[in-house]
Amino acid sequence: MATKAMNVQAIEQALGEPWAETRARLEAAGGASASHKELADALYPQFDGVVEKHGWWVQGAVVAYEQEIGRRVPGQRADGTFDVAVSRTVTGQRDDVITRFAFLIDEGTLAGLALDGEARTSKTEKRSFWRANLEDGTKFEAAAEPKDENRTLLVLTVSKLPSAERLEEWRSDLKGLLSQI
Repeated sequence: MATKAMNVQAIEQALGEPWAETRARLEAAGGASASHKELADALYPQFDGVVEKHGWWVQGAVVAYEQEIGRRVPGQRADGTFDVAVSRTVTGQRDDVITRFAFLIDEGTLAGLALDGEARTSKTEKRSFWRANLEDGTKFEAAAEPKDENRTLLVLTVSKLPSAERLEEWRSDLKGLLSQI
């Protein structure tokens, strides 16, 4: 599988300490017997006000630790399911990019799977979204965020995949969709 493990060197640099120290903090918080949430909750206040975007880096450190102790493999979430995402910068405004993506959905199917209910669109100050549940229980999201006046970053994500084997299949399907935008 081509999915990459968490980058411990980047975590060390962001948190400002060697991985061995972060690992010791996690072990002191309960280690392998603690849940993901318990580990993150224990580490979070230790870096609050010390590290920029500390919540993001704490989550990354906990995931790296869980991969190291064999609790999860790259791409796997705490609940045991898997996520895969691909991205591409495309020409156009974010809402237009989401509309172009929505037109790609052939008769209510995505990568050969029927939508489970109606697709939903939403918007925040920063991003525009197109989301759908699929018949096999997976969830799909297209998110568009402006890069500049004429370009938009489009990120396609499938979550709740039941196995690592489905990751590469979906990665290929998502890249195919991106190439059509």
